Amino acid sequence: MKIGVIDDALMQRKAGLAGPTARQWQDHGVDQSRITLIWSRVAPSPASIHKPDGFNARDNTEASYNWGEVDRAVAALNARGIEVTLALTSPAPVWATAVPSRREPTYKPDPQEFGDFAHAVAVRYAGKATSFILINEPNLWQWLTPQVSCSSAAVSSCKPASPAIYRRLFRAGYDQIKAVSPGVSIWGGALAPGGRANTDFKRISLGPLTFLRSMGCVTASYKRDRSSSRGCSGFSPLKMDGIAVHPHTAGRPPTDPAKDPDSVTIPTIGRMTGVVDRIQAAGGVLNGAVSSSSAGSAHLGVYIDEYGVQTDPPDQLLGVSLSRQNSYYQQAAEMMWKNPRVKLLAFYLWQDEPIDASSFGAGSWQSGVYFASGKAKPSAESFDHPFWVDLAAGSKRALLWGQVRPGGAATVTIEAKPSGSSKYSRLAVRQTNAAGYFSLTTRVTKQTSFRFTYGSPTRVSSVRTVKP
Repeated sequence: MKIGVIDDALMQRKAGLAGPTARQWQDHGVDQSRITLIWSRVAPSPASIHKPDGFNARDNTEASYNWGEVDRAVAALNARGIEVTLALTSPAPVWATAVPSRREPTYKPDPQEFGDFAHAVAVRYAGKATSFILINEPNLWQWLTPQVSCSSAAVSSCKPASPAIYRRLFRAGYDQIKAVSPGVSIWGGALAPGGRANTDFKRISLGPLTFLRSMGCVTASYKRDRSSSRGCSGFSPLKMDGIAVHPHTAGRPPTDPAKDPDSVTIPTIGRMTGVVDRIQAAGGVLNGAVSSSSAGSAHLGVYIDEYGVQTDPPDQLLGVSLSRQNSYYQQAAEMMWKNPRVKLLAFYLWQDEPIDASSFGAGSWQSGVYFASGKAKPSAESFDHPFWVDLAAGSKRALLWGQVRPGGAATVTIEAKPSGSSKYSRLAVRQTNAAGYFSLTTRVTKQTSFRFTYGSPTRVSSVRTVKP
């Protein structure tokens, strides 16, 4: 499992920070980073209802394209050997929507225009990006509309609309990118963890599992749905190389599932993969990462391109304590490492966004391992050496798991201090694997604290105390 970090403010919007940030991430063992490439920020005349005269959207050398921020971010990551994921997403330029006169940049972006944009991106960053995401959080109204189509004022009359829009956009982008760079990986989804009902139909968001079933044109019982009312007439399955998701737990521990059955959080990744597998079995999605003979049966890998836990301080409304964020990040990493379907765990963010009246209203996040001031949180101190002890209730066999970042062969000494003892003693010595991971099981008969040490000068992990 690779480790990633996403922070578009540091990599794109704050001048002069892309290079230093990439260097810091390299030092801390970050394998991968996503750059969010918002269509309307790059394309010319984004607020106009008319496409600029003579503008060739397929030509990345068009002078009116605004690639500067993305170019700098990609170059900085490439220079440090950090893999680049490019997320091409709406909002679109108004002229590239189905009804420009509405002046709604998320309203039914035109698949042909999106495909042309994807072609330009693929050519410009050929050999520089290893993976792509097409449309960020398409189950949220903030990114793609309409989410639903309603035949009356009653919510019960509403049917999912955004999955059909997404299918057309994804297919157009996938085909164009693969035509330029067949070897890159293109992930579907990038789904928000939950949906939201609203009396304002324009602000309804779909739950991720409802979205996936509608995307694959299957019913709630996974029977094939080819109804025109759901945009499924003439359906052909989407080909994607993985499924991305943002399983934020909203202040809850990573072991605590959300009550909403139509949600996907860290402890319910299996819920999502179960749904995706059933859609695939029904012919609703194909795995493009394998041979065509296996595309309908080989399960898709999972890419967590966002996971964040906000802290208090500074967020008094949604934050958890600094120590809890530190523990949650390490526990989540251990949980996802145990899941063979999970190929990437990327933390969102590295540094808190500002928290003030305007930024909070815009949905700013305080999930960084650093405060906005640059001061380290405890989660920054442990980022290089996450450690967790997993002891199931009623069991006396514990799994001790850890990682040394950056990866590579390292010698770690695992130490234990049983209750009543005044000092730690050596339990085991292990060599990490190429990705920096190690694990072992041990018997625990009484309350015991564990930690590991490594390196010169000696570095020490967090302490984990368990009781059978």
